[in-house]
Order: sequence, then structure tokens, then C-alpha cells
Amino acid sequence: MRVESTIKNELFLLERILIVPIIILPPVALGILAMVSRAEDSKDHKSGSTEEYPYDYLLYYPAIKCSTCRIVKPARSKHCSICNRCVLVADHHCIWINNCIGKGNYLQFYLFLISNIFSMCYAFLRLWYISLNSTNTLPRAVLTLTILCGCFTIICAIFTYLQLAIVKEGMTTNEQDKWYTIQEYMREGKLVRSLDDDCPSWFFKCTEQKDDAAEPPQDQHVTFYSTNAYDHKHYNLTHYITIKDASEIPNIYDKGTFLANLTDLI
Repeated sequence: MRVESTIKNELFLLERILIVPIIILPPVALGILAMVSRAEDSKDHKSGSTEEYPYDYLLYYPAIKCSTCRIVKPARSKHCSICNRCVLVADHHCIWINNCIGKGNYLQFYLFLISNIFSMCYAFLRLWYISLNSTNTLPRAVLTLTILCGCFTIICAIFTYLQLAIVKEGMTTNEQDKWYTIQEYMREGKLVRSLDDDCPSWFFKCTEQKDDAAEPPQDQHVTFYSTNAYDHKHYNLTHYITIKDASEIPNIYDKGTFLANLTDLI
């Protein structure tokens, strides 16, 4: 209470009755909205609808059933073990609002983040100004609160930037991890694209070599595995190319610009 009364006495009347409520209310309201807004799930999704994302045969394949929900997984969906459902265009489960972020609540989530940045930034700058210019001796808690507001402003701003940077690339947080794995295989020279029409497009190349003998490269046995994690078959490819650059790997979910990707999400 001492800190509250000290800060309150340093504020202008207009701040107390107008500016501070305007700054405080949006994060609270948007936080509640993001908490209660339910992301769409696979059970609400109608197969073949215009809202359905196509399968890219790289990260997502058709006819794959969720092992928990026992229903076919649409492209860009992910099962959340906390919410116990498959979320469409799943990004992550946010512990701060105890809700999955996905198709249907991206807008509320981003607005919640941005409103927090503005409110904490205002609090930090105002407290800093009060600390520097006050003629009264301020409690140490005011300095502590100033530092906390500054730190949380930076943390929230960086997190928001990283979230929006992913949007610019046409990805979600969940897909970012998948793309990292794909590109790791590419850097190791193990990602190939099939040129055969009767095979899925993308494979991982696995070179098997006996431990008891050093076989020449031409005698090593090469086996190919689909990038589909649910497909455990071995493939023998005759016509394929090894992917050497990320530009050779198309992301069909990238609309080309940040605004187009953001509009698609929300």
C-alpha cells in the first residue's frame, strides 16, 4: 500500500482518472479473452472444406490418424496432451493463459502480447521519470518495481518479435521445430526428393555400413525413409536428387508476405 500511495501521489490527475485505466484495462480484458477463446480442433473441421489446408507431403501427409483422438489429422494440426484435443494450425500451449494457441484465437493472443508491451513500457518509463525527478524519498520497492517493469517489457517484446518473425516465414512454433529437423537432414546431405511419380516426394537417405569392414562408397547400401513419421517402410529409389539448399524446399503455407500470412492465421 505504501508503494501504491507513493506512486499515486506522483501522478497527474489526468493520469489517475484516464491514462492509467486505459493502459491497464486492455491487457486484462485481452488476457481473459485469449483465455476463453477456444482454438478450432479437428472435430470441428470438415474434410474437403475451403478452409482445409492442403497436405505438403513433407511435414504433413493424408490419412494419418491421431493416436489419441482416433480421427484423421488435418494438415497443420497437432494434438495437445494438456487440452486433450487436436488443434488446427497449432502453435503452442500457452501456460500464461492456460489455452492452446491455434486457428481461432491467434488475433486475441497477439493483441494480448502487444497490449502487455505497451502497458509495461509505460509503467517503466513513468516510474523511471518519478524516480529521477521526485523531491521525496521513495521506498526501495519503487526501484524494484521499475526494474521489473523494464525487464518484463524487454522479455515480452522479444517473445512477441519471435512469434511474429515465425509468422513472416509462414510457420507456427510447432512447424518451426519440424522445419529445423528437415534442414538438419539437408545440411547432412540426407534429404532427397524423389523424381519417381509413384513415390511420395521427400525422403531421408540412410547409408548402412558394416562395422567389421570398410566398404567403398559404391558398395554401401542406401535405404530411404519417408519424411512421414508414421510411415516405417523402406524405399529403394532410382531417380532422386539430393537437396543442398533450403530454397529447394518449398513451404506451401507461406503466402509470401507477413501481412498475408497473418491474415491467413487470424
